[in-house]
Amino acid sequence: MAAPRTAVTGIASFLGARVLRRLVEQDGAGSVVALDVAAPPAGLGVAHRALDLTLPASDQQVLDALREEGITRLVHCAFFTSPRRDSTYAHELESIGTLNVLAAAAAAGVSHVLLRSFTAVYGARGENPNFLTEDRPLQPNPGLSWVRDKLEAEQHAASFARRYPDLTITVLRFAPLLGPDVHNFYTRLLDHRVVPTVLGYDPLVQMLHPEDALTALAAALEKAPRGAFNVVPKRPITLGTALHTAAKVPLPVPHPLAYPLVDLLWAAGLADAPGAFVDYARYLFVADGEKARRELGWSARHSSRDALISYLRYRHAEPQLWPARASA
Repeated sequence: MAAPRTAVTGIASFLGARVLRRLVEQDGAGSVVALDVAAPPAGLGVAHRALDLTLPASDQQVLDALREEGITRLVHCAFFTSPRRDSTYAHELESIGTLNVLAAAAAAGVSHVLLRSFTAVYGARGENPNFLTEDRPLQPNPGLSWVRDKLEAEQHAASFARRYPDLTITVLRFAPLLGPDVHNFYTRLLDHRVVPTVLGYDPLVQMLHPEDALTALAAALEKAPRGAFNVVPKRPITLGTALHTAAKVPLPVPHPLAYPLVDLLWAAGLADAPGAFVDYARYLFVADGEKARRELGWSARHSSRDALISYLRYRHAEPQLWPARASA
């Protein structure tokens, strides 16, 4: 049977680039098309359609590309992994861009769309249970546009799934990625010797190894299930333990001061995220992975500690500091 024709957006992102390469290895370069402003590596030999999802006419451009290339499935990875100051541009790309991609996919008769999402869309809240299942309401802080745009993208996906029953939409909510070659908000924090924390709070956090993320994507493309799935590591780790493992010095800040202080630093260009992001250092947003195990047949091979140590060994090559092997 001929391999499906797959389009990939967001190929300049860490995950999008690796999905593109893995699909080429699996199905051949002739079965993969890159839809992005950025061109794919020339050595991959894949077709490239230069598209800017923030432009007003991008929906028609995507539709033309999908029809002309005979695309049957689409992997949408055009999302920012770190907060951005140009929030209008981010909104146009992530929320409006996703709306345009889904509209084009439905009109072009694409059979399967896989949407990359984030466990951050659940929101970090004091009332969250230890493990959030996929039927939990998505309630991120409305003041944090980085997450709000991703929530809107998921809402668009849910709407299209209801309106177009012939279009299978899979949403994968990934825990924060951490490992070799990963560069995001979390890795920038770990690159500091002193890391601010919220006084009196030590939440569980999840760190997903990139290889686990890729195997989850492969399972979702193979099975093409409907709905949302959490993609999370084997075990979480407390934030304090993670900082201790990374040999960082925590700087506890009382939470009434943390929010305005981080906002002030963000406005001055000295912080990596706005004040609303303090929620994620204060409260739980740990997701449950049982649905992925049950319906995708997928489970992570690596724990959060494994992912953390793999990043530390890659980024800070002082082998005497890190264990010889990560935990099982």
